[in-house]
Amino acid sequence: MKKVLFTLVILLLFIVFTGCGGSQTGITPSNPIPQEQTKIVHIDSDPEGATVFVDENYVVRTPADVKLTIGKHNIIFNKDGYQSYTLENTEVNKDTNEIKVVLKKLDDTSLIKLTTSKLSEALLNEPSKLLFVSNNGIYVSDENGSKTEKIAVTESNFDVRIYGISPDSKWVILNLNPRYYTSQFLYALNIETLRLIKVAQYGWEGGFKISFEMGDDKLIYGFQGVNAPIGRLASIDLNTGNVSYLLDSSKNDEENAYDYAISPDQKYIVYAGGNVEVFPDNRTGLYLKNLETGKLKMLVKPSNLNQNLGEDFVSGVEFINGGKEIFYVRTINTQNSTYNPTTKYYTVDFEGNSKEISAVEASKLTEDTRGTLETKLKKALNKNVHIYAVLDKCKKIVFTTLDNPEKLYICNEDFSDVVYTDIASPNFMNFSYNSCKFTCQILSPTESSPSPTSTWYLIDATTNEKINLNELFKTEVNDAIYIGD
Repeated sequence: MKKVLFTLVILLLFIVFTGCGGSQTGITPSNPIPQEQTKIVHIDSDPEGATVFVDENYVVRTPADVKLTIGKHNIIFNKDGYQSYTLENTEVNKDTNEIKVVLKKLDDTSLIKLTTSKLSEALLNEPSKLLFVSNNGIYVSDENGSKTEKIAVTESNFDVRIYGISPDSKWVILNLNPRYYTSQFLYALNIETLRLIKVAQYGWEGGFKISFEMGDDKLIYGFQGVNAPIGRLASIDLNTGNVSYLLDSSKNDEENAYDYAISPDQKYIVYAGGNVEVFPDNRTGLYLKNLETGKLKMLVKPSNLNQNLGEDFVSGVEFINGGKEIFYVRTINTQNSTYNPTTKYYTVDFEGNSKEISAVEASKLTEDTRGTLETKLKKALNKNVHIYAVLDKCKKIVFTTLDNPEKLYICNEDFSDVVYTDIASPNFMNFSYNSCKFTCQILSPTESSPSPTSTWYLIDATTNEKINLNELFKTEVNDAIYIGD
């Protein structure tokens, strides 16, 4: 009997171990899915310290040993200051032990370069034109889209955004943003002379802030990280390349700004900020800086603002009375009113004498500001709205109603003739000075792709005519701006 039991036990163990197939790789009833074979591969770069993506998934920093499945892979190497290196359909087999690449230093010519030099014959001379980005090319087209030419190419692992255009429509500001972790760049392209200027280079997490408050050829720019102030706000003369810092936290840690304004005579900058190394905190004050002498003065102390845990903060600053006083807004949230903040309005002179004013007084002081116009439009339509642009030439307002989804409308300056553009949830919009045409991007989800499809439209605010630029140019448009009347 014992022998029979012993034999049965041995037989059962044999069935279990052979059935589980610990060393089998074929398809069996107990193992219906074939196991992927893997290989440990040493991945390296010269120089070391590159970020490596395998099939668009972050893996390691070089040098490192990585377990890869046998087969073909797309491997991308990225390192600050160096050109991205892409290995497409690289074969990994049982004999693959190492993958190593040599990275080339990144320079202006490899990041972005112009491909046209015959300016006299270029479409850029057209009085009205479209500038658009497709894949890694920057193109210009005549107004009707019948002629198109490539004017520049960019590094393959960077996406290009059009950040704006100067008031005289000469300078187009371009942002080159990495698809993977590395620095992003700000460029200015003169479309009359084909002069290309590298303005700035900063970290990838965050975005540039730009304006032309100091003139057609003077670009104000700064970089704002996520949940962080602008640490170094500068002005560059695009004709000479001379840079002057309006705020420089590298020399004075009080010069960090969340919001700022330039005086009409361009002698002063007022800003909400200060020593805000830790965010949020209660050290944010209202500061005035003399741009000619560099003298810095706190107008409103942090204790007055009581900015604690981001619940009480200055949400806007502006020069008033010809630049002799400053108007600022406090937005106050409490634990019981997170979605219903309290707004308070103040004026302060250059000596720091501050007083609270009513909403009616604030409206009179800033009757030409966007916020007041939104208030009037909200009252006229009885809807919450957000104004994107006021087109002075054709006296039109471009705005969305804050519904779900947001809908894009156009109306006259007196709020009459409200027209729906048939566009919901606009993503990006680009406007030119003295133009009644603008571009708008919408994102549409698809069943076949986890990423939504992007469509750019050219919209005429006077006729509400829309042109699908993707269809017009028979290509994927990543960004676009209309330049002209």
